[in-house]
Amino acid sequence: MKLEILHCQPPAKAKGSHPPLLFVHGSYCGAWIWNEFTLAHMAKKGYAAYAVSLRGHGGSEGQLTWASLEDYLADVAAAAGQLDAPPVVIGHSMGGIVAQHYASSGAALAGMVLMASVPPSGLASSALHLSSFAPDVLWQLGLLQSLGPKAVTPDIIHRAFFSAETPPEAVAPLLPKLQPESHRISAELLCPPQPMPRLGEQALPCLVLGGDADVFLPISAFRETATFWHADLEILHGAPHGLMLDHHWRQPSADAILAWLAKKGL
Repeated sequence: MKLEILHCQPPAKAKGSHPPLLFVHGSYCGAWIWNEFTLAHMAKKGYAAYAVSLRGHGGSEGQLTWASLEDYLADVAAAAGQLDAPPVVIGHSMGGIVAQHYASSGAALAGMVLMASVPPSGLASSALHLSSFAPDVLWQLGLLQSLGPKAVTPDIIHRAFFSAETPPEAVAPLLPKLQPESHRISAELLCPPQPMPRLGEQALPCLVLGGDADVFLPISAFRETATFWHADLEILHGAPHGLMLDHHWRQPSADAILAWLAKKGL
């Protein structure tokens, strides 16, 4: 099965001894979300940056409808296996919980960054958060899942993923790239198996990064994840769910990761 892996290499003069970065996307999208800004930005700072489209997403082959968490773990492992060194895996939203389970599998990793990530307990907190504060967004996700991107309302999708600083006209070209998600993974993540954090000498450097204006996940979800992984936690005031796509927040969130990598010597 062929997986789409987008990449951006640093210029020779910026190349150092950094580990590669492997980005894992969330639901309803593909590796393209990292190609809007993040891959090139990280490469300019000296990091070889890669983004994998999980099976059935973006340009990757494979069956989507019944794809499982184990299937997505296999995809991340296959992508990591093509790199020349253990990567820092960076997962967003659903990709964050995939990254957590990949880390708990004992895979060779240099570190982990969880951006607006589903917490170890799963999507229950997200479902409650959406039902309470953004039921229209929850409805739109149902339309996207059942009917595809042509059925969604641009202004609600804008509010779901972006801040007011991102103009609506910048969002419109992204909407056709959205896609349904695996029915199976959507059910699995309501109550997923518990990942196993690495402890002691095997503890993995980890950053949890999220915004307090995230429509999908409450701050309590980010705190849960940080506590579980004994991770550094950074909450970006006013930041939305789509950290890597938002015109205002894509560079601050990328720079927060770069600052953390430098702090950890990665």
